[in-house]
Amino acid sequence: MSFLTAGLRKLLSYVRVRSGRVARFASRFNRVWRYGWDMVFWSHMLGRKHDPIPIEFPNRVLQEKGVSRQPPALHVSGPNEAASLWDNGFAAVNATLLLNLNAPDVLSSVRYAHPAPAFQGVYLWDSAFIAQVWRLWEPEAARDAILAVLELRDGARMQHVVADFVSSKYTQPPLLAWSLLRCCPLGDAEGLAVLSRAYPHLRDYNEWLNGNRRTQHGLYAWAHPYESGIDNSPRFSSRDESAFVDTRSMESPDFSAYMVLQNESLAEIARRVDDLQAAARFSEQAEEIRDAMNALLWSDEDGLYYDRDVASGKLLRHKTIAALLPLWAGVPDDERAGRLIEHAVDPRSFGTPIPLPSVARDSPDFVLDMWRGPVWINTAFAVIQGLERYGRLEEAGELSARLCEGVYRTFANERRVFEFYDPERFDICRLHRKQGNRWKQFTLGGKPVSEFVGWSGLVNTLVIENLIGLREGATGTLELRPLIPQRLAGMAFSIRLPAYGLAITVERTAAGGVCGVVRSATGIQRFDAPFGEAMAIGAAGNNARDIRCDSATSL
Repeated sequence: MSFLTAGLRKLLSYVRVRSGRVARFASRFNRVWRYGWDMVFWSHMLGRKHDPIPIEFPNRVLQEKGVSRQPPALHVSGPNEAASLWDNGFAAVNATLLLNLNAPDVLSSVRYAHPAPAFQGVYLWDSAFIAQVWRLWEPEAARDAILAVLELRDGARMQHVVADFVSSKYTQPPLLAWSLLRCCPLGDAEGLAVLSRAYPHLRDYNEWLNGNRRTQHGLYAWAHPYESGIDNSPRFSSRDESAFVDTRSMESPDFSAYMVLQNESLAEIARRVDDLQAAARFSEQAEEIRDAMNALLWSDEDGLYYDRDVASGKLLRHKTIAALLPLWAGVPDDERAGRLIEHAVDPRSFGTPIPLPSVARDSPDFVLDMWRGPVWINTAFAVIQGLERYGRLEEAGELSARLCEGVYRTFANERRVFEFYDPERFDICRLHRKQGNRWKQFTLGGKPVSEFVGWSGLVNTLVIENLIGLREGATGTLELRPLIPQRLAGMAFSIRLPAYGLAITVERTAAGGVCGVVRSATGIQRFDAPFGEAMAIGAAGNNARDIRCDSATSL
């Protein structure tokens, strides 16, 4: 059977076409046929309006997906009547995440994750973000999601998408190195082996991008709007995509920021696999790109980074989420970062109730259609990562909480996890998907795609890493730095993490600090600390505050 599967996989690699509506339609028809049972089963489970979502799954269901652990489980308690929304929303993300995981088949020899039943292929940047959700549940599945993209590469180029009958001639945001590095903690022998296996392909991809997407000014330009991942942004096209700009003539702040992140990540990977000369080169390239971005893409008048027309040198002033993404890559100095963050938290701009929309609320380009206004969790997540990078922890915690609340409240109303969200409401009534594009309406519908954890599942990652605050420290040890906002004081966030053997409860105190308890097989650790201070879990002698251990217990 495995021999037959491998043969079919090889045959499909020969017959795939890279464009054509007939092929795309055939691929989507095939997806519906293959995943009809999944859709019926999971939609029934998630669709019962008043029933709680199961926090654990039958072993048979897990085994079919090759998953060895139960998922993280969240319980939020407190005086706020909406506390239970968090529990159900968190569990729904886990259920949808499991739905979208595929065992090895004729498409890929390793497990892969598709974004939604409507998108059955392997997508580059979706896989990078999906891995960040799986990482805290089943680290092996997280790494597999990235390795599948590497397996399906076209020479040195990582492909935008590969499905049963189609593949893409484009690439997508280069986030694989960043994502894989986060999936391979220091001191993890298995993770180091994966990095060693992936490194040559990631290095070659970086060189391919330098040779095929870099401009004469040391910045980067997308070959097509679809390559950017933000298809119908006002930067690139009309709302219905009847007209596109030539993105090859635009030096882009998002692409360039991703390349900084990629080179930073490659430098660290190179150090871990003892390629020290290459590590130095990657670090140098990251700095070169930062310098070029600050020299050419910054608008001092607006306090934002913009696309730049290569020929004229003119900045193309569209106030979109791309203008904030340089925060993620550490591009601006502190003064410029402060100006970007002002936009991020301003309720008239990007600080909407569900925060960080794809286009600023006060922009004339704003409309509730895909990348022209709605909130996308992946780019919002990226900006929040940037706030943390610059030490703006109160703002990072507040935006994280509002983003999670938005997704979970919308789930409570709609019983679905969606592709994108209304920045001002907890439903999808006002949202559109490329309105006027009849082909897209026919193949994908006019509303956000549902059962989507291409990146919407990142809200669960924000709960664990930002609000509860569990993360890997600089030396590879686990640290706790809760960022629960002050307005949620009195609400206790409890998480069970089978992958780590931990159960953690944290709370923001009325006095402004944080307190809680960490339970593991080796003991109970209690803490009471100032907001924003990192605490080492189960280890002494680090720079972070050590949590005191009171007594031994088992989970």
